[in-house]
Amino acid sequence: MNQVVLSGVALDIRELRYTPAGIAVLEFSVRHRSTQAEAGQERTVELDMPAIVFGPVAQRLAAADATNRPIVTRGFLARRSMRSTQIVLHASDIEFQ
Repeated sequence: MNQVVLSGVALDIRELRYTPAGIAVLEFSVRHRSTQAEAGQERTVELDMPAIVFGPVAQRLAAADATNRPIVTRGFLARRSMRSTQIVLHASDIEFQ
């Protein structure tokens, strides 16, 4: 199973663009910080996760002026492209906090 729920703030929101098929696409990143339990210890986790969103959710994010705004993203992980090893969160839903 490949399901991800990640909270954080939206950063580096790029300009809304469209695929050749006319589907809206928007790239951004999520800056996450939390405390997690690992091996019986508390660990601070900080990361910037590159993300991409398509369709109406991309349009909603672009219209929301969401830079530095808290969000919760839901989606799955995939490679950026067939030749890349970089992991990207493909967000299927974004909730503004």
